[in-house]
Amino acid sequence: MPKDLTSVSFAKLLKALSPDEARAARLYTKLHESLVNYFELKGISAPDRAADETIDRIPERINQTTKTEDIRFIAFSVAKFVFLEKIRKEQKRARAGEEFYKKNGKLRGFSEKDEFEPLRECFKSLYEHEKELLINYFADLEADELSVHRQKSADREGIDLNALRNRVSRLRKRLEDCAGSAK
Repeated sequence: MPKDLTSVSFAKLLKALSPDEARAARLYTKLHESLVNYFELKGISAPDRAADETIDRIPERINQTTKTEDIRFIAFSVAKFVFLEKIRKEQKRARAGEEFYKKNGKLRGFSEKDEFEPLRECFKSLYEHEKELLINYFADLEADELSVHRQKSADREGIDLNALRNRVSRLRKRLEDCAGSAK
């Protein structure tokens, strides 16, 4: 596991992005946002942390490469590995939880209907427009199709993509809060 980004490594990363400090800062911010979006599309539970972890690893990767590559290419190749690690961890955690419940007999009598009933009730309480927005946003599409689909949804709403993400995030939070209090 790589160490956190040091000031020397960070300076090297910024220099690799651009010799001009102001431009490097803008490119860094844009790269970080792109990585967060990537991890959001992949369904990672903490996309900000995954993006930070990816950025922490980029200087090490720059040191290992002999040819000059585009930083975005390096970043997304590192992000792919971070994504795979996160997925493995989540799967391992899920298997461990399942094993625990199996050993303790907690899965006997489990009903998916009972488990998701509070969420269904909370979903029913949303306005029709909010329901459609959530269903469209989380459409079961490939990643490249999904980004285009979400951009079209934002255009239909007359807002930019970040505003759409914020709106969906608030709706999800409302659903989570409602379902949590209903249990």
